[in-house]
Amino acid sequence: MRTRTIFISVLLILSAAFYVACDTGITGDLNPNQPPRTFLTVNEINLPEGERLVSQVTISWWGDDPDGYIVGYEFRIGDDPGEPWTFTTNTDSTFVLPIEEGDQDADVRFTVRAVDNDGAVDPDPASLVFPIRNSPPSISFKTNETPPDTTYRVFSFGFEATDPDGDANLNRIEIALNDSTDWFELDVNISFVTFRVDDTVEPATAQLFLGRALNTTQATFDSINLDEVNEFYIRAVDNAGAISPVVVHEWFIKRQTSRILFLNDFEGSASNSRAELHLGLLSELGFTEVDYLNISDGQATGGRRVPFTNALHDRSLAEPTINLMMAEWDHIYWMSNNLDRNIGYAIEYTTRFFNEGGTMFINIPTKNVPSDNPIFQFLPFQQMEQLPSGQQSFYIASGSEIMANEEVLTDPPTLVFRRNLLSYYPLIPFGETVELFEANFQTRAPITGQISDFDGSKLISSTNPEENILYFGIDLTEFTEGSDLVRLLEITCIETLGFQQ
Repeated sequence: MRTRTIFISVLLILSAAFYVACDTGITGDLNPNQPPRTFLTVNEINLPEGERLVSQVTISWWGDDPDGYIVGYEFRIGDDPGEPWTFTTNTDSTFVLPIEEGDQDADVRFTVRAVDNDGAVDPDPASLVFPIRNSPPSISFKTNETPPDTTYRVFSFGFEATDPDGDANLNRIEIALNDSTDWFELDVNISFVTFRVDDTVEPATAQLFLGRALNTTQATFDSINLDEVNEFYIRAVDNAGAISPVVVHEWFIKRQTSRILFLNDFEGSASNSRAELHLGLLSELGFTEVDYLNISDGQATGGRRVPFTNALHDRSLAEPTINLMMAEWDHIYWMSNNLDRNIGYAIEYTTRFFNEGGTMFINIPTKNVPSDNPIFQFLPFQQMEQLPSGQQSFYIASGSEIMANEEVLTDPPTLVFRRNLLSYYPLIPFGETVELFEANFQTRAPITGQISDFDGSKLISSTNPEENILYFGIDLTEFTEGSDLVRLLEITCIETLGFQQ
């Protein structure tokens, strides 16, 4: 019992002491906040005589606070004490140190100070002078983003500028057309430009568009050389005013003289003579001025599509460049000898042409083409007829005539086949195909050579319901000399497609 009484007495004494302490508080003076300290990872820079750093440098630092913790850092570039500090929580960063424009070398001071949790800053910041030397930038054309040897009104250039001191040191791009003393400045972020020539005025002018979106500018160039070689100059300038070597591209610009573009896509030694045949027929119809482009380079082998022609900008520039170029004409006359040639790419670069009301005549012989070929997304029929089982080929007899759809065509031409044909295939129309001409297709047995009637489609020419694409699937040289080819083109090109000079 006595032990319990002693324990309770001790508790009462301790409780009384606690209440007295709470009532009187803790006395004494608080220690003042100690400022943080700052350290650069590199304390000095020792380089061989004459050597300097590039202007893009990576700098790192750290801080220590004796009575708290670091919340961030403030840095300043240069010797000006009035220059504001920049706050960061990073402990390293990459900087492009400034060099005065026109100077090559500079000694640039970098200063950094730590900030603690009470807002105190290091009164003695860490500082280091960086001896730097500016290097000139460079610029080059991007692969496949320059004009071909010859263009008409539209041409584009893609390019890329770099700087050894860091791309942040690039200041601007400068371009010129045929006059390397008259430079036009572009923002450093621009890497693609397009020009559209107005050759209806004297002197001809070229409007500048920026980027693949063809953003319009008010800039025009009046130094275009029509029907002559032209030169496009480009260079890069950095923040110190250093200029890259000038890069030049030369090509020929033809004056556009017509509303009709003639595309010669006929491969082989007969290319020129076939083009002359078609151009002669157009001339008889009054189209004496026709713009001409030869796209018959490259070979289509093994049933594979020909590589994209070198006569146009690269296929990667179908949009925007080739689309913009094609829309300069109201009508296109496309002549070829193989469906595996450039017609397979047409859907990629004629969107603007058709959206602006363009019409196209296509004369390419029919052949056996797989149903998944991309041409069927473009041409006005859904696929080719396939041969019946046991038959060697389709057959068109010498002396037979083309048959016209009299519900659509009035006063059709007389077209007579001059020889037996075994390589042509009938077209299968889709629901809204406008059928124009048929041939008397039959089939030929492989061993006996027996000729049999064919009950399927005999279509060889059609147009889409909008009547802006017309396909004629027989080579014009397959008709006899007395056949009325002029009337054929009058119906197809003028009466149906609305061709005008």
